Amino acid sequence: MDKSHSTPDRSRRADERGAALVISLLICTVLLVAGGALIQVTSMSAANAIDATAEAQAYYGAEAGLQAALNALRGNAVHSATAMPLGVTRITFRNAVSLATSNDRPLGIGGDPSTVARLSRWLPYTNRQAAGTRVTIGTNPTIQYDVVVSLPIGPDGIDGTGDDDVMPVNPNTQPNRLLVRATGYGPSGARKQMSMIVAFNAFDPTIPAMMTLVNNPTGPGMTFESGNSTNHAYSGVDNATGIPTGLPAFGTTNPTDLATAISEAASNTTSTPTAAAVANSGLPSYLRSPAAARAFLDAMQADAIRRSTNPNPADLSWVPTATYFPNGGSGNPTGFTFCKGDYTMGSGSGSGLMIVTGDLTTNGGTDFNGILIVLGSGYVNRNGGGGGAFYGANFIARVDWPAQSPALTNFGAPFFQFNGGGNATMQYDSNAVANALSLLPPPVLGVSEY
Repeated sequence: MDKSHSTPDRSRRADERGAALVISLLICTVLLVAGGALIQVTSMSAANAIDATAEAQAYYGAEAGLQAALNALRGNAVHSATAMPLGVTRITFRNAVSLATSNDRPLGIGGDPSTVARLSRWLPYTNRQAAGTRVTIGTNPTIQYDVVVSLPIGPDGIDGTGDDDVMPVNPNTQPNRLLVRATGYGPSGARKQMSMIVAFNAFDPTIPAMMTLVNNPTGPGMTFESGNSTNHAYSGVDNATGIPTGLPAFGTTNPTDLATAISEAASNTTSTPTAAAVANSGLPSYLRSPAAARAFLDAMQADAIRRSTNPNPADLSWVPTATYFPNGGSGNPTGFTFCKGDYTMGSGSGSGLMIVTGDLTTNGGTDFNGILIVLGSGYVNRNGGGGGAFYGANFIARVDWPAQSPALTNFGAPFFQFNGGGNATMQYDSNAVANALSLLPPPVLGVSEY
């Protein structure tokens, strides 16, 4: 072995001294940077998680505000202990958006100085009579909300322009819609805002006539006999006020039907105008097509079933707010009543909103105050004499429900017949109509987050 080649030459390796230290420092630097980045990422993730939790809690606060406002608008919240303004007994859309009644102001003055309607008379703010206070729904962590109620801004998005919703001039008339804005507050200054549009009526409240008979404009004429007696009165004059409304006693959608209604009106006491043609655009939206009528019946049936069925049988305090007859029925209806099939009204008084999908038969002195919708078979037969009176509004239309296969695209000819003598009245009544519409809770048309 040649030792001259195996013995290292230390002078040739002099420049390599300290290389291991440099490499170690470089590796430590890389590890330090990576560790620092990992710590920073972890810290940011923790902060983001905390922020996300706070934002979620603020969101739940805003959602709770919308629910509380909706509950109040539906009449389920108790107002504050201060005296209500004169003539105000309950919440309405008009009361909800007017400062003197929405906010907690004794007898409509003083109290809450807020310049926006915030329902402080109806919601449990920490101080109902001080502006800027909030409703607290949680203290660990603190979650709060406040609400503002207003009339909706028009499509141009600019408050105060001509397309905005405005308060009806008639003090007895309610706004059609309300805009409710809720702001939720969570920990660490988190805020979330939500809004919803709430409609006053659960369905289109258009009333074209005291009795509206819907038919195919080009189809066969209806069967219509108003009864040959001067003691039978049909009127579009408002029974609640005694003021002529301009509503015809009978409204039709078919030229032949109009001629029939005018001829039949001549045999009875009938207000002027006796009968009038109703254009499709003048009908309530649910009667403008068979498809719309079927959708309306589907929705009303589902609501009647839901509100007539106890969701918790163990809750003995539960009270139904609707009556549902799945296979026809009889009696004197009150409240919201949906009958799938035929229904017979006996002698006596009924009221509310009545929807019948089969034949409706009345006997003797049947009285009814409210809205009567016979939509399905479109058949009404009033039998016998007596002093029966119907005050409100009536709709009769024939449509396939459930839909046939294929579904009909036109309404069929309706049927109305009055048999027997005696006194009988059918007259428009604005109070009866309003009371019937109030039986269904105000629906939410849409919710947004911003």
